[in-house]
Amino acid sequence: MMKSTMGMNYRMLSANLEIMSNKMYDLRQQSATGKQMNRPSDNPAGIRPVLSYRVQGLATDRYMDHIAVAGGEMAVQDSSLDQVENIMAAAKETLIAARNGGANEMDLDTYADRVSQLFDEMLQAANMQSSGKFVYAGYQEATTPFTVNTGFDPDAYNPDDPSTRAVAYHGDSNAKSVEIAPEKRIQTALTGNELFLGDADNDGVLDAEGVDLFSTLRNVEAAIRSGDDAAMNEGLDNLERGADQARSLRSRMGNNAWRIERAGRHMNAAAIEVKEIISSYEDADVLEVFSNLVQHETAFEAALNVTSRVSRLSILDFM
Repeated sequence: MMKSTMGMNYRMLSANLEIMSNKMYDLRQQSATGKQMNRPSDNPAGIRPVLSYRVQGLATDRYMDHIAVAGGEMAVQDSSLDQVENIMAAAKETLIAARNGGANEMDLDTYADRVSQLFDEMLQAANMQSSGKFVYAGYQEATTPFTVNTGFDPDAYNPDDPSTRAVAYHGDSNAKSVEIAPEKRIQTALTGNELFLGDADNDGVLDAEGVDLFSTLRNVEAAIRSGDDAAMNEGLDNLERGADQARSLRSRMGNNAWRIERAGRHMNAAAIEVKEIISSYEDADVLEVFSNLVQHETAFEAALNVTSRVSRLSILDFM
């Protein structure tokens, strides 16, 4: 049977001191960082799920960032859509006033000038920018989408011939969208050709119910100046259809904004859940860590005293 020597006891005590010292180092690091997992060796089984959830969290954060940007852009766009509706309503009111049988030539010129001003407001709305990018240019965000056709002739106007329109469109038909989930995108912006020209495909041909808002305003202006009742009646119908076009598209984008907002809330909840799961692996219970640290420091001091006494023993102490 092996006998326990003084050297063996001393080596055993020294080894225990090293173990206790390492444990105190870990506890002190946990108390300083608030983390129970400061390196892979702290919890080998927890590394894989933590890394996996971190990747998921980063993806969720990216979705949330894109959704936040899209929400801001859609709010700006909605404001301009409201302006477009108001312009069409104001043009209709002006045209109705001009059709009043009591309007003289001077009155008609005044009403026509008002429609011309509304045309300028519409052009400003169509060429609006958000964060330095043109809202209604499709993917051509750095290009001014609409320029005035100074040679516009109401008598030569052909809805399906872009060269006869009151404005020229320089954007494209690519509507911007945002990804709210893997392979799930929602349209966030209208293209100028769809909203203002009634030509969603940008092929030069009006959609079935499409209305060229700019040319309609120019035609109404010309009809008022000439006092052409038939042209004014046609213009009144086109103004109403144009207002419906703007309202319909605004309603569609409002639904999209609602879906994006819901997706944002869902992503926010998912992000919180992911952080909680990661926290369950990484974060330490600070009160428990401090309590354990005090206990280990007390035990370490006691063990240190015992080791110190053992190291001073010799054969003379037993003689």
